[in-house]
Amino acid sequence: MAKTSEVLRATLLRVSKGDKHREVEVLVECLDTLISSGLIRASTKSVILQPPEERVHYERFSLAKSDLFENLRKFVASGATYKNFHHLLPTPKQSVEWDLILAPRVDSLEALWRDYLISRFAAERIDETAGDIMSRILHIAFASKEHGHVTSPSSEAVDHSQVVQSFSDPPNHLNSYLTLLLNDPMSLLEQKPGIAGGIYICPYKKVVRSILVCHIENVVQVLFENAGLRIFRILLIEGYLSYETLERRLLIPQKEFRRILPQMIASRFVSTTEFSRAKDFNADTVVCLYSVNLSAVARLMIEYAQHCVLCLATRSDAELNSKSRLIDQRYRVESMISKHQEELIKLERREGMSEGADEEIESHRESVQALQNSLTPAEIGQLSILSNRLAKLAAAQWEAETAWFVADLYLRIYFDMEE
Repeated sequence: MAKTSEVLRATLLRVSKGDKHREVEVLVECLDTLISSGLIRASTKSVILQPPEERVHYERFSLAKSDLFENLRKFVASGATYKNFHHLLPTPKQSVEWDLILAPRVDSLEALWRDYLISRFAAERIDETAGDIMSRILHIAFASKEHGHVTSPSSEAVDHSQVVQSFSDPPNHLNSYLTLLLNDPMSLLEQKPGIAGGIYICPYKKVVRSILVCHIENVVQVLFENAGLRIFRILLIEGYLSYETLERRLLIPQKEFRRILPQMIASRFVSTTEFSRAKDFNADTVVCLYSVNLSAVARLMIEYAQHCVLCLATRSDAELNSKSRLIDQRYRVESMISKHQEELIKLERREGMSEGADEEIESHRESVQALQNSLTPAEIGQLSILSNRLAKLAAAQWEAETAWFVADLYLRIYFDMEE
């Protein structure tokens, strides 16, 4: 949590490079939008220890812009530096209505991440235009606070006219794309009868399950190759199957089947259920059925993802530490180049330059050129390799974190609500 004035001042110091007065207006408007859209909680006092029924009395859904403008302009007039960061700020004992306490609404941020993953899933299934249409439908639905909860089973209903109005220039074949989304086997979109073309909803519960299954299939294919993927898919679709039925349905070499199935059972991707056809429980009467327990596999995916995130983060730290001296040198060079370029801009904009100004400009240019050549081609190559390696590690970590989030969301939607 943080005070509004402190957040705005810290942001102003980090992003402001031009007209600070203009930046103040942009930052306040942006923060007000985040609060009104429900992404940030604003309250007159801390609500952490307050019961839910009393939090409503302290919450605010807009900012006192005029008071914030006045305070920030005074901060800019005083120099807007880190040294005078606390200048003209209300003291902790003062209760100021306009200086609200801010905190992120985690549930709303998770809901936005869920919507983003669904729109990307639609783009992968069809194309970028379909993903854009899906994203707009989900953004319109998110505006409803009631159905914006991350564990909602479905989205708020969106009218066809709202989808059209969300585009300044609607894409060609919009209705065809909507039909593709409606007919997709992953249940990306569902339609209800309504006026002017119908009403659309996104069945979050079904789509999250489909995304989870895709992540699991990727892991299964890596661990057990195509034969393991076939076993997983058939058991997921068919449910409980006996050993003989499963072997007959797979159409893969018997040796490969008998090698991979025990591995999948040991790794907990396949579950077994045993029962007896008679009162006596012995080898002749026992029947073993194989199936996929998706909730158990989702928990397994969380374990895999957590382990993967830890390993990738450790690897990234090790890569950075191995080239720490070179990275520090690069940052120092870039910082010095930036300072010389700022001086160059000031000198070139100055009117009525003296005779020595040309020499000073030429000196700065020579310094910039010398700094740019201070890194050898071998060092530049090492930095390029490091950047590519870190980019790959970051992409892998993103995939692991996404799988973790999807698996956790599936368990929350399917089981937390039932409890």
